[in-house]
Amino acid sequence: MKQQTYFSIFIGGLAIALWTINAVADNDDNQGKNRIYISIEASNPILIQRVMGPITNSVNGVPTETVDGFDWAGQAIRSTEGSVEIKIDSIANTGSIIANWKDEYGDWTYQQIISVPSDHATGVRIKPSEDTMMAAIEDDPTTTNIYLHGNAGTAVSLAPTVFNLLATWGEAKVTLNGVPFDNPFDGPTPLWIGHTMLSEGVRNVDGAVHTTPGAIFEMSRGSESQVYPDDLVLHIAFHDMPGPDMNTSASPVWSFFYQIAFHKVKVKHNN
Repeated sequence: MKQQTYFSIFIGGLAIALWTINAVADNDDNQGKNRIYISIEASNPILIQRVMGPITNSVNGVPTETVDGFDWAGQAIRSTEGSVEIKIDSIANTGSIIANWKDEYGDWTYQQIISVPSDHATGVRIKPSEDTMMAAIEDDPTTTNIYLHGNAGTAVSLAPTVFNLLATWGEAKVTLNGVPFDNPFDGPTPLWIGHTMLSEGVRNVDGAVHTTPGAIFEMSRGSESQVYPDDLVLHIAFHDMPGPDMNTSASPVWSFFYQIAFHKVKVKHNN
């Protein structure tokens, strides 16, 4: 028995049908058959990290201090080469994300297996029923049609309140110039915490993140920030676990944080 589940988003009063997912009954004959996998291809990435002063800490030559991992003012935003391929089943929480790009340190690869929910709510949905205005999504490493960051109450307000067509969490394997770029903070695992968001845009044409009155974004004003519903962006970030050694001069939460955003995105679904 199949159940058709339709996902739509509402931005600026316009309803946009994103995809249809066939939920297959859990039995030996049908399990895994007729699934529709969400596929995303993205390119045209921008680099976001901004070195703010003398380097006092690094991982394999990549600076962690003093680095602005968000660069809300867009002072160091620059284009580079790279691409992403995503194929996932958001019901079964299976699939993979494979990305590659270049920066001044060399050639990066990123591979994320969709399997690990975050330690915080993985999204908020608006008006899920007549009894409540908002509902947090818990323990789901692959979520669709949700709000994150800002004043959504999900994770730190590192970015404006932003609508996501898709968000994922999982362990990420990273290489730099063909050599494993391992996580030295959380051993014994060499893997990083990986996170992706397919969202509306948060940066203007100059690369800056603004509040609606026009000021540069800051975390205390996440709900006031300008977003761009016509701009579809795929974000990839990887970092260590928050802890007592977190580097507040580089990123507000982590000892190491790296993110890249892809601005040419194609979404499709395949059997």
